[in-house]
Amino acid sequence: MAETQEFSIGQMVRVKRLWPTDHHRVPFYLKGKIGQVATCLGPVENPELTAYFKKSSDQHILYRVRFTHAHLWGGSQTDEIYADLAGKWLCEPEG
Repeated sequence: MAETQEFSIGQMVRVKRLWPTDHHRVPFYLKGKIGQVATCLGPVENPELTAYFKKSSDQHILYRVRFTHAHLWGGSQTDEIYADLAGKWLCEPEG
């Protein structure tokens, strides 16, 4: 089953704070952080299964999300990082 594109380019998103026990393709330092969708990379196989070389009919939309260093680590840094994250790990920020 394939997801539909839920987030648009430029939209602010929060990385969910989920703690599964298996490999889940989300860096710890991004959990709970807010970033901006830079692009939609389209559907990909379930990243949690492909990490173990398993095939699945599950498809997830992959987004490239931009995070500022200042938001991640504080200070007045102006650098940015980008992370490719499955839509299942993203939600709209509260407030």
